Amino acid sequence: MLNNEYFLWGAGTYGKRIIEFMKNDLTFKAVIDNDLKKQGTIFCSVPVISYEEAKGVLPGVKIVIALNVPTEVRDLLIAAGFVENKDFFVIHDFIPRYYWKKNKSLVIKSVDIPATTICNMKCEACQTFIPIGVTHRHMSAKSIMSDIDLMFTHIDSVMNFNFCVGESLLNKELPDICSYIYENFAKRYGWVLIQTNGTIKPEDDIMQRFSESKTLFGFSNYPENIKSINKLIEKCNKHNIGWYFNRAGDRKLWYDVGDPRIENEMSHDKLRELCTRCWKPGMAIVNQWLYICAEQAWSHLVAEVGTLNPGDAFDLNQPMTDTTREELYKIISRQPPEAGYISHCKRCNSVMTPYVIK
Repeated sequence: MLNNEYFLWGAGTYGKRIIEFMKNDLTFKAVIDNDLKKQGTIFCSVPVISYEEAKGVLPGVKIVIALNVPTEVRDLLIAAGFVENKDFFVIHDFIPRYYWKKNKSLVIKSVDIPATTICNMKCEACQTFIPIGVTHRHMSAKSIMSDIDLMFTHIDSVMNFNFCVGESLLNKELPDICSYIYENFAKRYGWVLIQTNGTIKPEDDIMQRFSESKTLFGFSNYPENIKSINKLIEKCNKHNIGWYFNRAGDRKLWYDVGDPRIENEMSHDKLRELCTRCWKPGMAIVNQWLYICAEQAWSHLVAEVGTLNPGDAFDLNQPMTDTTREELYKIISRQPPEAGYISHCKRCNSVMTPYVIK
């Protein structure tokens, strides 16, 4: 991996953050993008080219897909005869593998952290199973800080901390948590991402604290919230806070993993196929466990269903040895356990459905 040249696929906000995060370790040869207006331009000091231009030097130059939903590009490359994790990589798999090969560092693209299981919206098709839960609560700053401290005893660096599950801005301790991460680990992470439905507009002093802790806002594209989202965007711009929209598929759909209480009737082959094709970025920290699948973490947190099987998650309380370090690398590089899937795959429909407000 270290002696190869790489194309990055995606000249957007996501690609920009990846180039910035890896700038001291890897310079991409070019960025591939399907947008005709971007082709022939310069993106973050890197030329933008079309896939047709890139094909002449593939697979000698490897491709790293920097898209929130990489399924379409992944299928295109597989259909063209390219092999995943050899000729091309999805960014969540690429980052841990690249740094492990480079200097045995344990580096994660993104780790989700729950700040709360409380939400002020009532979506029937909820990504994080909130409607299924009976009781909900805010996570304490103390418990979240403890999880982050513990994680950094094992992990060398993280590109993104991602606060999600309920409406994170409902937790009044969130500014303290973001400040703590910055004050203690500023050189070991790229950004803190706060996922929000845009209905809450923090006061200016809070926004300034977010600005000082390398925080970005990710807005869920609920059309009924667009007016309040626009007002929050104004606050972000005022305080020099980066922001972006979370979009799914054709941007009219939202994400639904189904009801985790239901064991789907799928063969082992089908479960392995589901796990292999899953586009979700993966990892989460919940109660001192690092989960290979964030969706499984949320099902345990909110609905408390299912059990942890070997390979599903890593116990951050165990001492770090050469053996456990190798085990953790397999987890963060998203290599499925021996079965080829994790236990949560049996409960996860992994489909795109229109979200519904009750």
